[in-house]
Amino acid sequence: MASSLAPPLPADLFHLLSTELAHRLDFATLFNCVASSKYLGNAGSVSALYRISLGDQSPSRSNVMDNLSPAESDIALMRWSILWRTVILSALGKTMYPYCRHLRSLDLRDFSALLDRLDETRSRKVAKQFFDSHLSSFHHVLQTTGKYRTTRLNSDRILAEVGDIITQQAPLLEGIAEPSTSDVLSSTLPAWAPRLTHLHELELWDGKALEDEHLRKLLHTHCPKLNRLRMYRSLASVPDRSIAAFISGMPQDALRSFENMDTSGIGPQTCLAINGHGRSLTSLKLALEEDEILGLGLLQGCTQLETLHISTLHITALRPSIDLKATRNDVYLEIVDWLRRCAQLTEVFFNDVVSAPDLLLPILLNGDVKLHTLGIKAKEGSMYLAKDQHDFHSALSTQSSLKHLDICADPDIMTRDDNHDIEIVLNSLCHLTELQTLQLFRLSHYFTDEHIKLLAQHLPRLDTLYIGGYGITDDVWSSVGTLKHLKSITFAGNTAFTSDGILSFIEKLGEGNIGLVLSVEMADPDTMIPEEVQESLRDALVTSVNGRFEYQPSRDPNVPEFDESDSD
Repeated sequence: MASSLAPPLPADLFHLLSTELAHRLDFATLFNCVASSKYLGNAGSVSALYRISLGDQSPSRSNVMDNLSPAESDIALMRWSILWRTVILSALGKTMYPYCRHLRSLDLRDFSALLDRLDETRSRKVAKQFFDSHLSSFHHVLQTTGKYRTTRLNSDRILAEVGDIITQQAPLLEGIAEPSTSDVLSSTLPAWAPRLTHLHELELWDGKALEDEHLRKLLHTHCPKLNRLRMYRSLASVPDRSIAAFISGMPQDALRSFENMDTSGIGPQTCLAINGHGRSLTSLKLALEEDEILGLGLLQGCTQLETLHISTLHITALRPSIDLKATRNDVYLEIVDWLRRCAQLTEVFFNDVVSAPDLLLPILLNGDVKLHTLGIKAKEGSMYLAKDQHDFHSALSTQSSLKHLDICADPDIMTRDDNHDIEIVLNSLCHLTELQTLQLFRLSHYFTDEHIKLLAQHLPRLDTLYIGGYGITDDVWSSVGTLKHLKSITFAGNTAFTSDGILSFIEKLGEGNIGLVLSVEMADPDTMIPEEVQESLRDALVTSVNGRFEYQPSRDPNVPEFDESDSD
């Protein structure tokens, strides 16, 4: 009797399965797929495996090496180096699978971080193994004048040569990221650009690379799919003009995401160029000097935004943020008119922009807007006065879809005796029943036990809570203990907790609280929990949910609050 084997499942199905396994970070199953069958390896398993290992789970991004013992750190470093060594060997044709051809992202930041680790004296053994045999040609060093070592790795040259060989053998690359230690792409992109026909995302440490007109033309010609541009800074001589020239040279409505993180000289030319992609742009993250904020009024066509982050650079207490509404009302009205029409927004952040509440108000009141994330962060000199923003605080209640809310505000003149300002804030917050993260910096300075209890009772989905307050006691634990999803809670205000109160909270924790971090940042020195009792609470939290307990006084209890020399 003849037997017949069932036909293999189609490759596209295995690609879907591999994607799901990668999403679950299931390294072991993916490895078994690769080891068991070349068919499975070529049907997505290899690609997914490297996406986990060289993506967000890479040691340089996940910080997995920060809290390891020296022995564990050596093992993690070895594994990290083997991953990169294998990719490079595959580009040289020295591996069983052509791993390099599966690469979608070339993260030179990650490789640069690995080279920094390999350059440490204690990593010489791993470094020797990494550059052994076929990789010996990439081992370049520089002479140093140090007392204890005469050479160090020439990272710039290694990055350039490794990147060159990988880009030749990785035809499907969709993203390239430049390390912060080198502007390697300024010199290498002219040669690499013709190979990057699938490039979607370009991340530059220094945008001065775009000052090269020849490079701009190469990218426009050979990278027609490029739609995401990210840079840390630009030290170009005329950065506004060079960035604008590059963005303007892209096909109209091609740019989907733009971000800069530090001084980049972004001015009216760049804003106008970005505006030319108004129908495609969905993410815009700008870090601007104070005078560059004025260019936001030129973004009138960018109304399809889903993510918007605006930061003001170099704000200090001595150089405070300028109130646009009060000092440049014409520009303020232009920006408000633009934001009012951004009905697709789901995530908005303002950092060191004192006018943030006034700019956010039309967004909150737009009935078509369904925000998931909202943040206002600020340093001294850029915090808005809470007492002046009743309309903003009231309007927060309209965004019932919010899941993450961070607000920093100056609570001056909000007092415990005048509860009106606090009641407006609390009333709105209690309407946001979908909140998972709530962080109130300074704004909650005058909150009491009752206020915190009220929040806990109305926000059952909270997994992260950062709260201030004054004279907070054990009375809050009965309500906070009902938060079944809580993973992190920080009391940043003056507290007078007892060990019995904290223990009663720990005893209420369940499976949804696994890994919970409980931080008490300003314990009243007069009611401090003794060190040995703190240790028992730490042990109890570990035993209960494998959690962590952090505890510190508002001041050193051994230092008097008033020095005798201060008296008359």
